[in-house]
Amino acid sequence: MTHRPTLMKKQFKIVLLVGVVAVLCGSMFSVTSSTANAQSNYSVKVQKTSQSDFTVTNGASYVGSTFDTTYMITGTQADFIKARDTLISSVTEDFDKSPTIGYIKMDNTNNQTDTNMTGLANPFVSQDQVNEKIKSVLNYAIDKIEKPEGIQLNIGDSKEIKCQFGNVLNDYWCDIPTFQIK
Repeated sequence: MTHRPTLMKKQFKIVLLVGVVAVLCGSMFSVTSSTANAQSNYSVKVQKTSQSDFTVTNGASYVGSTFDTTYMITGTQADFIKARDTLISSVTEDFDKSPTIGYIKMDNTNNQTDTNMTGLANPFVSQDQVNEKIKSVLNYAIDKIEKPEGIQLNIGDSKEIKCQFGNVLNDYWCDIPTFQIK
């Protein structure tokens, strides 16, 4: 008889242990889910300005000597960190749609002149090179916001990134003109 009550006590302890483990696992899942939901809320505003020129002469169109696209991106430090991948892919996809993307030179040392360039001209750099450069300079600026050196950031302050992309790939840049926008 003494054997049976001991067995029941052990079974009760096992059932109780399983119940506690189930409750703890459910609590952990709940905390993880609410953390994931809280992290998914972010908002980054992107303003874009573009300017370029071209000439139409004797039935042909010629791309001008300059074209520039500027992106002004605003958000909080947390927003930039959470939006990094989506922001980079959105800017590269937007820039990929530019009709002048095929006229981007690697640097200013190319000896080709800008006159008589037609829409049939060979691209100087590939679209992949352009996308990698955009990704690189945007990551650089977001890294500076994520881990600022020597600057005290207040949580919730808006930050701004300015990116300038033109017809010379090596001149592409993104930087932070100011660490605090009020």
